[in-house]
Amino acid sequence: MSRTDTAIRLAGKLLQLTVAGKLTWADAGTIGLPGERPCQVFKVQMADGMFARIAEVPVPRSLIVSYYFGIADGERDFGEPIYLGQDGILEAFAGAHEIFGIFAEGYPADPTDEKLKLLSTLKDLYIAAKDNAKGTWQKVEKFEQLLERLA
Repeated sequence: MSRTDTAIRLAGKLLQLTVAGKLTWADAGTIGLPGERPCQVFKVQMADGMFARIAEVPVPRSLIVSYYFGIADGERDFGEPIYLGQDGILEAFAGAHEIFGIFAEGYPADPTDEKLKLLSTLKDLYIAAKDNAKGTWQKVEKFEQLLERLA
């Protein structure tokens, strides 16, 4: 099985557990180069000191957004991003404890079905993790209840 297939499968399982309310994500802050839009990161702790994280990666000087998904053995954790190439596009996150990581280009250079599915799955996981960490749905429900009281 390919690295991309593994990422799609793992991210899909995390997405299902997040939507079902069985996982709680935490805002892990932002990382990035000074002067560039920062990468927003969310992480979740699993059993035995394993962590997963999902990051939204704005492409410098562009409106395109890419996604990074990684798994680490220990919170010390994923390390800082490595920027490669003249465009400063994030290629990978490095860290001594990271055991798996994959980057989904926001606009794949070679848009195969596999790359597009990876991008879609990681985007969905990022949105679910963000909503989970910020309590978005509880706030939306509270807002709806306020509207119903006014009606």
